[in-house]
Amino acid sequence: MDGGEHLPDFLAACRSVLANVLDELLGLPADDGKVIRQDADEIPADETVIAEEPSAPALVTADVQALRTERGVELHVVCEGQRTCAYYDPPSRTVTVPSGPGRGAYDSPSGAAVAVVWAPNPHVNPNRNGWSFWTVTPTGALLQSIR
Repeated sequence: MDGGEHLPDFLAACRSVLANVLDELLGLPADDGKVIRQDADEIPADETVIAEEPSAPALVTADVQALRTERGVELHVVCEGQRTCAYYDPPSRTVTVPSGPGRGAYDSPSGAAVAVVWAPNPHVNPNRNGWSFWTVTPTGALLQSIR
């Protein structure tokens, strides 16, 4: 017996101790064990999923819809003297770079920005906020303007 079967219990105890220490440092009430903490990686049970109300505002406004082409909202950035074009899909918030540095499909504007910066310059820190990195081509405003 190598003790590996006790690892999940040990890790749970460590998380509990760490959570209590952080709660104390932040001035939050102590965990009395009555609240069940859900791991961030766990999928919530059906009863904890919040459904969107039919009357909730649309995530994509008419102004943003008007900017959409067949491929999405046209974006661009000039990085290292090279213009890179991309397309933003407002409902999914994904960005596709069809060609050039960083070519590919990305789950977020920031993911696409990192790829575009890193592709020609792997020696630089590529971390970028995609919302303030990309320019909406038809308006000239930053992508955050249609967020």
